[in-house]
Amino acid sequence: MNKNLFIGLMSGTSLDGVDIALTEISNDTISCHAFKTIPYSATLKDQLHALNLNTEVTLRTLAQLQTQLGLLYAEIINDFLNVQAIPHKDIQAIGSHGQTIFHDPSLSMSIQIGHPAFIAKHAGIQTVADFRIDDMANGGQGAPLAPAFHKTLFQKHNERLAIVNLGGIANVTLLSENGEIHGADTGPANGLMDEICQAKLNLAYDANGKIAQSCEPDEMLLKQMLSDPYFEKPFPKSTGRDYFNLKWLNQFATEHLSTEVLISTLNQLTVETVANAIKDFKPEKVILCGGGADNRTLQNRLNKSLGIEVVSSSNYSANPHAIEAMMISWLAHQRLNKLPIELQSITGASEASILGGIWAP
Repeated sequence: MNKNLFIGLMSGTSLDGVDIALTEISNDTISCHAFKTIPYSATLKDQLHALNLNTEVTLRTLAQLQTQLGLLYAEIINDFLNVQAIPHKDIQAIGSHGQTIFHDPSLSMSIQIGHPAFIAKHAGIQTVADFRIDDMANGGQGAPLAPAFHKTLFQKHNERLAIVNLGGIANVTLLSENGEIHGADTGPANGLMDEICQAKLNLAYDANGKIAQSCEPDEMLLKQMLSDPYFEKPFPKSTGRDYFNLKWLNQFATEHLSTEVLISTLNQLTVETVANAIKDFKPEKVILCGGGADNRTLQNRLNKSLGIEVVSSSNYSANPHAIEAMMISWLAHQRLNKLPIELQSITGASEASILGGIWAP
């Protein structure tokens, strides 16, 4: 039995579905043995979108989704392990991020649903979850958590790097050669573009950024969006889909624009907000991960904006789609071993925090 095997579950703000990774963790190395994304049903995706748009929901709705997602996550794990022919007893722990429905550092609160008790009991494996709240209790933003893991993955290369995770929201990691690290959420990434594609074009997303590539951004709309106060905030800062959603977008006049121009403009918004967060750091290279790493238009525009080589994390033998699920495995490992995560320079926490709680099977 391999005591170093973990399952990581990540369901991000893009609401694509659930990423699951089978990882092996030994000392400071982590490798991904298997990875899969399981899409959410259209009904469930609509329910989760509704939670992002409404700050007032009934306790019954919240409770129902807590249970429903927990059971779904357990089912996904059981099916995944059966396909991989891995006995459940060989998994040391499941790490589950849960689905973020609310994140507000001013209230020191971040809420993820998909209750880990249902995962632990129905998968029969101890489960580690609720990773953000410990950092917030220590005065931190609770996000992003990815930079601490990016350091584990990429520090060995001794380069001055900017790592950009492009999910529903974009976050950046600024990693110095000496190991000094900073990070923050920069603003919207795939989330808004995906919603427009789904609502207007009956497409899940803008594959490879081809729609954005077909036309120029609207400069007036771009300027208006960039005036949002969030973009001027200094590090540390974090945000979520409860802020950057269609309600946010609808405050701007977009009716006169074609859908293609709107998508192109949102693409450029991500480029400019990411570039603004990176440029003064002067990295040697920019590494993209997350679903947006496949968006060639975004990659090319970012390269043009920064004048720096922009590559996929696959160039570093790390599947860009699997990194966040691997991170959740790593967080579970750290919690079981009572190892605090150094997030002070990333989230503004007063001290390093042991993140997450443990639910027994």
